[in-house]
Parts: sequence; structure tokens; C-alpha cells
Amino acid sequence: MSKLSQETDAHTRMATSDFKIAYWLCLITAIGLAIVYIFQSFYPDFMYTFSNVFAPIVASVAVFSSFFALRKYWSNIGSRLSKIWLGFTLGMLLWFLGELRWAVYTMVLNVEIPYPSIADVFWLSGYLPLFIALLLYMQLLKPAISGKMFLGAWVIVAGMSAMVISPLMIPILTEAYQQDFITASVSFAYPSLDLLLLLAAILGFLVFTTTRLKGRIGKAWLLMNAAILLNVFGDMIFSYTTITNTYYNGHPQELLFLWGYLLFALAFYVHAREL
Repeated sequence: MSKLSQETDAHTRMATSDFKIAYWLCLITAIGLAIVYIFQSFYPDFMYTFSNVFAPIVASVAVFSSFFALRKYWSNIGSRLSKIWLGFTLGMLLWFLGELRWAVYTMVLNVEIPYPSIADVFWLSGYLPLFIALLLYMQLLKPAISGKMFLGAWVIVAGMSAMVISPLMIPILTEAYQQDFITASVSFAYPSLDLLLLLAAILGFLVFTTTRLKGRIGKAWLLMNAAILLNVFGDMIFSYTTITNTYYNGHPQELLFLWGYLLFALAFYVHAREL
């Protein structure tokens, strides 16, 4: 075996080992979070603090992971790949700032449920760079996107909306409009924007799993789809529980957001290591 082949094999083994470590860390953290939330009745005071402090920490992991990818792909501001990962990083950063602002409201200003608030401005603003990043990525993959593939992505999202999301949104909007316009608008905005992200992400996943481009990048897009899907259901449950006054800091629904950040971080890491 040549020296070059030996070096290639060694690099492959190291990369495989790194992937396993990343996957295991994500899985162990996800299980650990689930255990903390399941047994929270034994430590309600701790859970209140944990709920508000740990969310920005997990969100920061997604920020650092996206920045890791941005450093790898960055060449100049005119590069489409640079713009894509700048968008992902800005989106994750704004979501982190939303989590941080919520923590400030609850832990410093003693506002138990700050909704709607400035935190929502950060969260909603984060959708714009994320959607732009996905849109630019789709333009990059345009030669590989067929009309059938685009229709398939629409059918998947429309089917989800008809079977699951729409029935859940009706009571959310009914309750919200009985309160005020701002609450209703914010409650409707989150799942709607999540669906736009999901449409673009599913399209990317189909490209990387059904065409000649298929490979491990498809895993990154699958993880991203899972992360966005968790946000869709997380936002719907959060909107419903807040407008019905059943939400509390430490609500099990928060797991959907925390797991979503973990999957985003893992998706960005896998993508950066594979391409």
C-alpha cells in the first residue's frame, strides 16, 4: 500500500471516529435532557432555572457549529457558498439572542412568560437569513432540481399541513384572536415560517438522496429536516399553551426546541465535514 493510500485510510478512519463521537454526544445530551424534564417534579425550583439558562447554552452550540461551517466555506462576500453559511450563522445567532433575551426577562426582570416580547423579534428575524440561505442553496442545486421533485416537496408539506398542522392551528388562532391581534399574528407566524423552511429543506434533502449528488450530505439535510420539523410542532404547542395559559417554564414542550438546536448543530457539523 502506498503512503498516499495509508494517509487516506487514516484520514477516513479519523473522520468516521469524529462522526461517531458527534452522534453519540448529541444522543446522550438529548436523552439526558429528556430525563431532566421527566423528573422535574422532584426539583421544581431547579427546573425553572435550568429551563431558562440551558436553552441559550444549547442554542449557542448550534451557533458555533454553523460558524465552524462558515469558516470552512468562507472565501469572500461575493461567493454564494459564503452567503449561504453566513445566512445559517446569522439565523442561529438571532435565535440564540431570542433565547438569551427570554432568559433575561425571566431571570433578571422577573417576567415569567414574556410572550409576545422582544425575544420574539429576534426569533422571527432569524427566519429571514435562514430562508435566504436555503433559497441560495436551492439556486446552487437548480440544475439537479426537477419539476417532479419540486412538486413532491410541495405535496409533503401540504399533506402535513392538511393532516396535522391545520387542525392544530384552528384552536390556536381561535384562542389568539379572542385576546389581541399581536398575539394572534405571532402565534400564526411561527408555524407558517417553519413550513417555508421545511419546504426548502425537504427539496434539498430530495436532491441529495435521489440524484447523482446523493451521499453523506443527504444525512446533513435529513438532520436539518428533523430539526425544522421539531420546531414546527414545538412552535404550535408553545403558541397553544401560552394563549391557553397552560405553559410554564420547564414545560416538556421545550424539549422539541432543545432537540432541534442539537440536530441543527449536528447537521452543520456533518455538512462541513463531508463537503
